[in-house]
Amino acid sequence: MKSKRFTDIFLLVMALALGAMFIACQKEVSAAVVESIKSCCYGIIPSLFAMTVISGAIAKSGVLSSILPHSRLNVDILTAFIFGNIGGYPVGAKLLCDMLDSGRITKAEAEQALCFCYGCGPAFAAGIAGAAVMGDMRYGLLAMAANVLANLTLYGVFLMKHKGKDRSVDAKNTEPCGFSTALMTSSVTSAAGTMLSISSMIVFFSALRAVLESLIPAIKSSRILPALLEISNISRLADCKGASLVMIALLIGFGGICVHMQVLAIIGGKFSVKFFYLTRPIQLILSGIYAAIFQKLFHFSAAVEASKKIRLSRSESLIPIICVAAMVIISLCDEKINRRASLK
Repeated sequence: MKSKRFTDIFLLVMALALGAMFIACQKEVSAAVVESIKSCCYGIIPSLFAMTVISGAIAKSGVLSSILPHSRLNVDILTAFIFGNIGGYPVGAKLLCDMLDSGRITKAEAEQALCFCYGCGPAFAAGIAGAAVMGDMRYGLLAMAANVLANLTLYGVFLMKHKGKDRSVDAKNTEPCGFSTALMTSSVTSAAGTMLSISSMIVFFSALRAVLESLIPAIKSSRILPALLEISNISRLADCKGASLVMIALLIGFGGICVHMQVLAIIGGKFSVKFFYLTRPIQLILSGIYAAIFQKLFHFSAAVEASKKIRLSRSESLIPIICVAAMVIISLCDEKINRRASLK
């Protein structure tokens, strides 16, 4: 009891101290929040929303079960693996949560599958990690390929471990339902809630990063540390002569603390992430090995184009912001409806 009370007091003091720092660094925090909102409206949501809707619809429809009726593979885990690696970091976690909620997979399967259903996606790899840092999108795709191969290796271990085992899921929830208007509508609504959760975490973390940079100026001047905090800051390596394919592969394999918080926000305590963090060093080591092989095979040189900067948008159009506002309204309305249904 005393230990819990001490922990609560400590957390309260830390929260009050953080609130005081937000006030003291109001100018920096405001600028960071505005920039993060632009990033979400013009970068994050456009690249993730459509893929989240499509991947969610495919997973819920069970179409792969119809295509592969006699496959020994768990098609739900296979779906999460595919879209988790090509859809963007939070997509895999989102799919696993949906499958767990519908009874298609067990909690143990979700915990283990998260280890290899976590990837940056080709859009980020080619545009940011490739074109912005290396000066060539192909190098970014190679870094992504190294991570996909590492995830595939972990997936192979998962398949061997579960070979011949019966799956204790609710059979009535695993029947394919096919595509329908209702399915697409629910997928859009679900994706809207996910985007709201992700964007809220990004905005808060940007404010926290602004405070840390004010307290520790070395963070802002560093090249790698900002990318460890927020993976989109990997573009700061554009003028770093020591950048290499292995370094890029390791950074996008980690994904940044902000992405980890997004994943945790999506999971919401539905299953444990301990196994994910226990296997993350193994995944990073494998990614580094595969990237080193690619670097040797393709004779990659560490030459980097300097002064390359990524613009989130060429326009100050209000249309994306209006769309985000509509997404928030949809999400809040859906939450209100669900709350009323639960009360009944």
